[in-house]
Amino acid sequence: MPLNWRFTVGFIIIFSISTFCLYFYMSYILAEQTKATIREDMEKLQSFAYDHIQQYALVNQGNEQIEKDGITPLLYGISRSTGHPIAYYDKDGIFIGETLFTKNGSVRLELQPSTILSYAFEADRALSLDNKSVVTMTENNGKHLVLLTFPYYSNDRYEGFFRMTSDYSSRYKHNDAILRSFSWFAAVLFVVVTLFTYILSSRMTRPLFKLSLAMRGFGEGKQTDAYLPIDRRDEVGQLSLSFEQMKGQIEDQLAHLIAERNRVMELEQSKRRFYQHITHELKTPLTSISGYAQIIGKPDFNDPVFLARAAERIKLESDRLHSMVVQVLELARREDTDSPQSVVPIDLSAQLEACCEDMEIKALRYDMKLECELQAAVTVLGHQEELRQVWVNLLDNSIKYGAAGTSIHVKAALTAERAVVQVSNERDQEQPIDEQMVFEPFYRVNDSLVKDHGSMGLGLAICQSIIGSHRGMIAFRQEGRQVHVQVELPLWT
Repeated sequence: MPLNWRFTVGFIIIFSISTFCLYFYMSYILAEQTKATIREDMEKLQSFAYDHIQQYALVNQGNEQIEKDGITPLLYGISRSTGHPIAYYDKDGIFIGETLFTKNGSVRLELQPSTILSYAFEADRALSLDNKSVVTMTENNGKHLVLLTFPYYSNDRYEGFFRMTSDYSSRYKHNDAILRSFSWFAAVLFVVVTLFTYILSSRMTRPLFKLSLAMRGFGEGKQTDAYLPIDRRDEVGQLSLSFEQMKGQIEDQLAHLIAERNRVMELEQSKRRFYQHITHELKTPLTSISGYAQIIGKPDFNDPVFLARAAERIKLESDRLHSMVVQVLELARREDTDSPQSVVPIDLSAQLEACCEDMEIKALRYDMKLECELQAAVTVLGHQEELRQVWVNLLDNSIKYGAAGTSIHVKAALTAERAVVQVSNERDQEQPIDEQMVFEPFYRVNDSLVKDHGSMGLGLAICQSIIGSHRGMIAFRQEGRQVHVQVELPLWT
């Protein structure tokens, strides 16, 4: 079933149920109001009748005169005063008389009870014997009649009871007219609103159908702009614009996922390269140590000079192997640690100044200078020794790979809510460096002019791990012969 028909059928069901409920509720309210009005009228009518009886007794010198003259004058008087027919029964329940109104409005006395008086007679008579009044409602020949039955006492002696008839047909007809008017109004409203709902739902569902075609076409990789009702200025137009935005975001997310997939593949390749590099790096010193050990271990070996050289070489390779294992273990430990331990507020400018002083001797050895431009009151929260290791490593790399006679610039400043440290140096020659690989373990620049040969390429990888654990970031940038390493750390607040 189309969506607009579902809307229309759903509205018809809801409207019908609501209308029927409202109709029955109105019927109930009108009926209860009518009953309340009848009870109130009957109370007033009974009170007026009793007042008339007492007034009649006073005028006619007591109840004895009523008994002498009979009940007929009293019935005439009550009917004329109240405008309602009234009947009287003696204490034995024998009908005495009933007053009725003629067409010209006069009152006549009937000696035979009317048909309506037989309704609920015994029940009402029993209640009057118990000195109780009762109101009984009935319907007779299309008329809604109400019988008021109340007892009559003379000198505290039960003498009989009156039954007064009231016609409320006009009130019930008025209620029926209200309900009929409501029914006609509901029917007209039903037709109008049903047509409006169908037209409105069709106007809503047609562009939604076009939008569904656009989404299906987008899923199939087709052009979808032709289906979209973007020119509308209502919610459907907003939905179309939202779809366009969603499509753009999905395309961006797909591009991001592809980039992430490529990054994961690069990480896998980096992992494989790491194992290949560490295998190679471990193999080289072990091969050298093993070769010297085999030579000096021969039974006929007797060369003191070679033995001394072999011992020195074995010691050198062992130290290199030990340093490599220590750095690899440090890198592995850093990757397993989410955050540094024993963090304290650190005056970054003071720490950088101290590191520059420590590395200044090594810089002078290679005819280089350290120039510091440090802003005061740059405080971060971190591990003292780990951050010092980062600055020493960056300065050491700048000295090893920098050109003689140049300066190494160290800057520390505040930017927004972060501390920014930048270490810059100038190289001997403009040799491109892979900025994506520079933080990979065992990555080394193939530069014949590098000082202090023997670097294993783990320094920047360890620096990146330390900065990451401090919720910061480190970046490498090359501009011609200029190399910049920038570190950003959150400030301590």
